[in-house]
Amino acid sequence: KPNPGNPAHWPGYRGARRDGVYNGPAIRTDWNTAPPKPAWTTQVGGGHASMTVARGRLFTLEQWAEGEVVTCYNLVDGRGLWRRTYAGKFNDKSAMGGVGPRATPTYDDGRLYTIGAEGQLHCLNADTGKVIWHKNIYVAFGTRNLPFGTCASPWVAGEKLIITAGARAGSAKHTVFALDKMTGEVLWRSAAENQAYMSPFTTTLAGREQILLCAGRAIQGLSLEDGKILWSVKWTVSYDNNIAQPIVVDDTHIFISAGYGAGCGLIEIKKTADQFSANLVWENKNLKNKFTSSVLHEGYLYGLDDGNSDNAAYLVCINAQTGEEKWRGENYGHGQILLAQSHLIIQCENGDLALAKATPESHQQIARLPALPGKTWNNPALANGRLYLRNDQKIICYDIRPGSAAGSVTLNTSTGEALSVLAAAFLLLNGLGCIGLGCFVRPTSE
Repeated sequence: KPNPGNPAHWPGYRGARRDGVYNGPAIRTDWNTAPPKPAWTTQVGGGHASMTVARGRLFTLEQWAEGEVVTCYNLVDGRGLWRRTYAGKFNDKSAMGGVGPRATPTYDDGRLYTIGAEGQLHCLNADTGKVIWHKNIYVAFGTRNLPFGTCASPWVAGEKLIITAGARAGSAKHTVFALDKMTGEVLWRSAAENQAYMSPFTTTLAGREQILLCAGRAIQGLSLEDGKILWSVKWTVSYDNNIAQPIVVDDTHIFISAGYGAGCGLIEIKKTADQFSANLVWENKNLKNKFTSSVLHEGYLYGLDDGNSDNAAYLVCINAQTGEEKWRGENYGHGQILLAQSHLIIQCENGDLALAKATPESHQQIARLPALPGKTWNNPALANGRLYLRNDQKIICYDIRPGSAAGSVTLNTSTGEALSVLAAAFLLLNGLGCIGLGCFVRPTSE
């Protein structure tokens, strides 16, 4: 049985503040001599949702033959605890983004809020999976889904559940909603910009707590009380593909970024009397986050810059205040990044796992090793010193707490292809009798 007193906590998409920063107990970073060892693995269905951790449980969304599924696993060993299945079978029309749900569950005080790729919003009992309330947001609000599906994870702010609901359609002009988190009742509606793929969150800018949105064609701050637009800055991307999370640099500045050749910029928010104003301080193309998000550490931003091909994205460090590029590192593909203990944990697009130092001095990779099989776009989760990775085939848990057991192989290289060759060579020379890289993620028990 899961231990509800387990202190591991990662309540939603990119952590408690949606900034990709881990502030939990210490982890070890000696991966070059003691690479992480899998604690357990389990099979999962399709989709790009990340994982949420609370009360000794891990939650995610998947797509199986029978439909979309909210799943709950035991945090200790990865065994399934409950499943909530409902109708849903998403694949974007151009078949570019893959199948399945995209949004990550949000945990709050015993309840789990989930939203599927086609807009099925559920409030569930996190212990049992029982439905507390449910609605299809596109049926309820008359808006339309986005070409690549609903990606924005719900956000809990006090008694409110903040959601975005795609694009305007017909007479439906409202695209942002605050619901009563206990009942699903609509508290307010906002006629904001057509929405995109980033997940809303609240932060304090220029002295006022507000909802921060990266909409289809603008960056906007909304009143948490009534949804009124406080300020707006035009920010256009091809096909309205604003995906990356804005990064709060300080109490008056936010960093924004987008791929498809758009680039990045710094927005300054000011307040005079009761009026807000916002302007773009600088803009360049040094860091183009396509469908990944950057992290901030001691005044510098670290992110994956969209390259010149579909599978190229280079780790870049820039000065948050000036936009100056400090260094440009290796190609990790369109993966995802977390910041932990002055280090970057990089989930590479090809399934590799890498660790690098978060320093403006130079690109300093510590280790890179095979982890998941195949393309991986899902964000990792990190709770109480355990790292959780996921794609459309597997979840794998690594114990990276101080004193945890290390794996038997250290691999440090710049490309996935070289990685595979070295791993295969090691296995053959040592007569392990393994075929391919499967033995690196063989399920193990604690």
